[in-house]
Amino acid sequence: MIDSVGAILLISDDAPRLAAFYRKALALPLEDEVHEDETPHFGCEIGGVHFAIHPSADWPGEASPNSQSPVVVFHTRDVQAAYELLKSNGVEATPPLDHGFAMVTAFRDPDGNQVLVMTPA
Repeated sequence: MIDSVGAILLISDDAPRLAAFYRKALALPLEDEVHEDETPHFGCEIGGVHFAIHPSADWPGEASPNSQSPVVVFHTRDVQAAYELLKSNGVEATPPLDHGFAMVTAFRDPDGNQVLVMTPA
């Protein structure tokens, strides 16, 4: 079902400041990224995994104590099947949504961590 870990996303109240930190402290090549219907954010590829920093103000979903926790992104070839499996196991996941760059379903794990499952375009 899950093919790979696709991304690690950090959600920040001050995404530009956090991106500047990672650029300087670890020399990460974070670049400005803009996708259809998304707020500009910062990202780069590290060892085949996308690493990105997104602003919290526009991050989808409800606020929670873990709203700024890292977000785990899994890749799958069939996001609809993943969504159906989640629902059949009682997980409150969002119906798959086309973000332009991927079809995505999202949910929170029992600890409140944000998880995305997507099929990249």
